[in-house]
Amino acid sequence: MTNLGPATIFVPGKPLTDIWAPPGLEWQRKLRSAAAGPLRNPYLRFVRNDRNHFDVDNLAYPVLAVAGCAACESVWVSVERGGAEGVWIKEQPPPPPPAEAMSVRIEKPNTSSVPGREPPPEITEASVVAPGMLLGLSLEFDSDKVQVGELSFEGPTKSLIDDLGPLLGFRPYMGRTVSDDERVKELRITRGHFPGRTGVRIVIWPLDAGQHRRP
Repeated sequence: MTNLGPATIFVPGKPLTDIWAPPGLEWQRKLRSAAAGPLRNPYLRFVRNDRNHFDVDNLAYPVLAVAGCAACESVWVSVERGGAEGVWIKEQPPPPPPAEAMSVRIEKPNTSSVPGREPPPEITEASVVAPGMLLGLSLEFDSDKVQVGELSFEGPTKSLIDDLGPLLGFRPYMGRTVSDDERVKELRITRGHFPGRTGVRIVIWPLDAGQHRRP
């Protein structure tokens, strides 16, 4: 672990998504030693230099799992190539998404991932956003009770992203088609925009390919 200042740390090593396999256990150990306490508004900036594709939420989950998912009030994650592999961790709420970005509301988002489920009716006829480009994705939940740090299959974020195939496009996976969430290289999750309601505003925008290169 390298201290980059009073509010930022760097955990070196290849960020992994499976924290129960032997290499992942070592990554988990490094993360535990770096997490001084619960993260409330984590900004996680990952660097990986291999050619594997990966979901940004899957990279973030091990960090949040060891630091305390329940404490999160917002989550901001990005992944890129270039430089030393690892993750920078700091407390910083995400900025608002670009004003000109595409946005849509879903009034009743699903709360757990189910393969083969029909997409929400609000996006059934939607067009794919910026085909072929890497994307930023903002999820603005109405409720202030949403567990934004719970990025497992039982949490609201992964379930929602899995339903966004009409907007993200689709890719083959183990004999079926799934949401092409590998395009998302920056993810911003916030809550409490309309307490008492249960919807979510989804905002998607293309990223600068020079900074976010697809592995």
